[in-house]
Amino acid sequence: MLRRQCLFLFTLTAIVSNAQAPRTPGALPKTDYSGRWRMVKDQSDFHGFKQPDMIIRIVDHHDPAMNVHTIQTTGQKTITSDITYFTDGSITKNIINGREAESKCYWDGPVLVVRTSMKTSTGEDELVTDRWQLSPDKHTLTIDSHIETEKGAVDMKLVMAREQSR
Repeated sequence: MLRRQCLFLFTLTAIVSNAQAPRTPGALPKTDYSGRWRMVKDQSDFHGFKQPDMIIRIVDHHDPAMNVHTIQTTGQKTITSDITYFTDGSITKNIINGREAESKCYWDGPVLVVRTSMKTSTGEDELVTDRWQLSPDKHTLTIDSHIETEKGAVDMKLVMAREQSR
């Protein structure tokens, strides 16, 4: 009887341990951010900086490559950018706001973390850490940004709604 109880407890422990064992990063399902996204102004927070009138992002995501085309309008000024990231941790080099930038992306569960280092317009070092998170219904993309410079740090949030295919 004692032997059966020990065998049962051993088997139960093995099952529970296996179920709770961390999966290797390659085994995690990756979130697909592909789609056309439009900023939701009343849910976004630019921490006192001038909020754009419109931001549209078209994301073409075929892991590990993710291409992001952004159109941003503030007042009478519209700017566009095309950025490529690799979600496998490879360094990518892009031009952001006319300045050279290096980004490294990695997965934190279903969240994509993008760390970008560049110089500000005044030549200071700037480190931006973005956390891309998709809602369970896949209709809302939230990008939480932590921006660090020599003058301090600020947190911002960009909430975007998926636009329907035309």
